[in-house]
Amino acid sequence: MQTSIFGKKIEIPDWFRQKIEEILEKTTQKYFDNVISAAVTFNKNPSGYTCQIHVHVSQDLSIRSEGSSSEVQNAFEDAINHMTKRLRRYKGRLLRRRVRPADHRLIEGRQYIIQPEDQNELSQQEQVERAISERIIAEKATEIDTLTVYEAIMHLDLSERPVLMFKNSDNQRVSVIYKQQDGKIVWLDSGINS
Repeated sequence: MQTSIFGKKIEIPDWFRQKIEEILEKTTQKYFDNVISAAVTFNKNPSGYTCQIHVHVSQDLSIRSEGSSSEVQNAFEDAINHMTKRLRRYKGRLLRRRVRPADHRLIEGRQYIIQPEDQNELSQQEQVERAISERIIAEKATEIDTLTVYEAIMHLDLSERPVLMFKNSDNQRVSVIYKQQDGKIVWLDSGINS
């Protein structure tokens, strides 16, 4: 597993880096055989420290956790405990997902990253046209996974992404799920077969 450890406004000593790598390795090996990579980011805030852990488990699964405390080591322990609880909760579902039938296929889509700008003075139509034509700062191929709605919700929760597009394995249509601010999950079915 390739591990990257970053500190924003903070220097991470070598002994602590080594401890982080050992704990991450031990924690992830409990649930997964070959984790691709992990990134740990520490940030110093006025109220203490935060730690974000992002583990890239496979091509279609990434897990994110976060912790905070007044001390750096405690922030990391909080984040690793958060990840462990989530993995334990989803372990059965993740194991069932690994023995998926052979008809599981990914479809390819496009992902665009758009730079926001001050758009107060433009009409809504002008904002959309301008964002599409001038503000695209990255474009790359992305894979849209075939999942059940239940699995898609699990992926959304584990990765803490705001939105997830997937091909519904039940009806072969492209769908989107996202989490509202009140915690409710919304499922949008496009009605379009891929």
